[in-house]
Amino acid sequence: MRRPISLLVLLLAALALAVAGCGSSDDNSSDSGSSSTTTDAQPAGGGGASGSTVEVNMKNIEYVPKAVTAKVGQTVHWTNGDSVAHTVTSKGGASFDSGTLDPGADFSFKVTKAGTINYMCQIHPNQTGTIVVS
Repeated sequence: MRRPISLLVLLLAALALAVAGCGSSDDNSSDSGSSSTTTDAQPAGGGGASGSTVEVNMKNIEYVPKAVTAKVGQTVHWTNGDSVAHTVTSKGGASFDSGTLDPGADFSFKVTKAGTINYMCQIHPNQTGTIVVS
């Protein structure tokens, strides 16, 4: 009778290890209900090659990320992922205005010279962003 109990204990231990291996202590959830707090300039996607696109989202009345870097010739693409309308309007360094972007709408601008471009939402003046172009 010892053998069936030993086998049962061994099977239960193996099952416990298998179940424990399924979990993870890392929390990689993409959205915990709060907006991104990244405010440092983020490198452009696609390795920075001319023609690649830099993505900016509008969420919780913020541009996410708030500051990005781009190279001359790249396109910055904003998507309104918020539940309210926004604009993308330059304040200096370039001249562009998306007009009103309803939820789900998007806008793109190709940067043509090096420098810093500051922009804002005309509907929400405290919503600001920066593009550093090299």
